Amino acid sequence: MRQLAFLGCALFWMACAGPNPSSSDTLLSFTVVAPGLSPDSSLCVAGSAKAWGPWQPCGLTLTCMGDDRWEGTAPLSPQSLEYKFTLGAWAHEALDAEGQKRPNAALKVEGLVHVQDTVLAWSDANTVRRVVGQVTGQLDSLGMHEAEGLLPREVWVWTPPQTEPPTPIGRVLVMQDGQNVVDPATSNFGVDWGVDEVLDSLVRAGALPRTLLIAAACTAERSEEYGPGRRGARYVDWLMTELVPDICGQYNVPEDVPTTVAGASMGGLISFIAAERHPDLVDAAICMSPAFGYAGFNYADSLKACGWGGHDVPLWIDNGTVGLEVQLQPGVDEMEKLAQVLDLDHVVKVYDGAKHFESDWGLRMPQALGWVESSLSRD
Repeated sequence: MRQLAFLGCALFWMACAGPNPSSSDTLLSFTVVAPGLSPDSSLCVAGSAKAWGPWQPCGLTLTCMGDDRWEGTAPLSPQSLEYKFTLGAWAHEALDAEGQKRPNAALKVEGLVHVQDTVLAWSDANTVRRVVGQVTGQLDSLGMHEAEGLLPREVWVWTPPQTEPPTPIGRVLVMQDGQNVVDPATSNFGVDWGVDEVLDSLVRAGALPRTLLIAAACTAERSEEYGPGRRGARYVDWLMTELVPDICGQYNVPEDVPTTVAGASMGGLISFIAAERHPDLVDAAICMSPAFGYAGFNYADSLKACGWGGHDVPLWIDNGTVGLEVQLQPGVDEMEKLAQVLDLDHVVKVYDGAKHFESDWGLRMPQALGWVESSLSRD
């Protein structure tokens, strides 16, 4: 029998001295009741706050106060953040009422904020991951693909519904982190982007030509393969000159069909790099919540330093406003400035309240694909 994991959660927003508190007036405090948990356990808060070392499994350690109660405080600058409770390791997260790992909680830290929560159970090696959603349409697994200098990865192809009268494939969409974009069962967190539903709806409505989706999984070397440098260059070279042409041949895609690359976070960065490195093969790029700048890294500065002159590939760039999105925004701003200086065909959108998560990116795909289609039609 599954243990009940969640009794109740309440946020108490305490009044502050003025409408615009300074960082010295900003304090986040937690009270967590965990019945039956050993007093010597490490009950921690992991989250997106930069001061905690973003998403370390124990960013803030709470103190056992007795009576199954843990408390802790964190002085933070005003911000929107996401968080989870752990026992000091990602193998042991707080569970919800259905015995599943909880999704990230979100809150706005401004003034004095007190979070009260109750956790009755924690994950372990036997916890079954919740799967939300399903696959719509035909999804083919092409198995593991190998390439020199890269780790093997699985590749999937989603085939669009046929129209009446029948029409050939008119667009190709290539996505990074392919395990997360269509099938919730393969997704890292049991929630996918839902790109299959998005494409199915747009094609059936006539808003988008029949679009073949090529989804390549990431590997354990994602940070190297999705970043600038030799490994990232090798990855986009393989993607655009080997994998995509091979699959287009298998699925009888007509020559010269426009190809869009898309991804989020570092997947957004490498999608930009794919367009930068292969503007002759990439017709548009969708860069959601892109890691253009983070932890001292600034790709716009790197492009300026090497004298990059730009290209005519349409670029969709967007970001949210919660948690990690806030830390990525300066990099987005710097890339937008460079795009303006180079007169690139681009648009930058900011989605208020959006988080760094698959379902949030999926919600933006219809607008992103619509903007790309308008750009391609202008050409």
